[in-house]
Amino acid sequence: MAISLVVISFVAGIALGQWFKVLILVPVMSLALGGTIAAGIARADDVWSTAFVAIAVVTGLQIGYLIGIWLRSFIVGARFARASRRLTPTLEAARSPPTDDAELFARELPRDDRISRPRTPRAPNSSSLA
Repeated sequence: MAISLVVISFVAGIALGQWFKVLILVPVMSLALGGTIAAGIARADDVWSTAFVAIAVVTGLQIGYLIGIWLRSFIVGARFARASRRLTPTLEAARSPPTDDAELFARELPRDDRISRPRTPRAPNSSSLA
């Protein structure tokens, strides 16, 4: 019975680590501790074996929770990497633009001296004609 309780608490800790924050361990550990002590009393086990099983169950929950949050961080990291691959489909798009002498020279010029596209004249507003 002790091993099955520890395995169940371990798996429950992994599930809790996947979905909840660390504060969920407080009520879950108190419920597990109470349930383990009640099962020990119902089976008429001695105090030391009941205490050992209770400590093992609580420890299983905590270790399972740590493994669960590690798995969650691994899954989130994999999703993030997959999403970033979709945003940059090729290496060409991810490469920084080339910096040759002409571009460096153009950066140092004042804004007015740069070549710009010709502006098209705008049609006057009908409200300004009246």
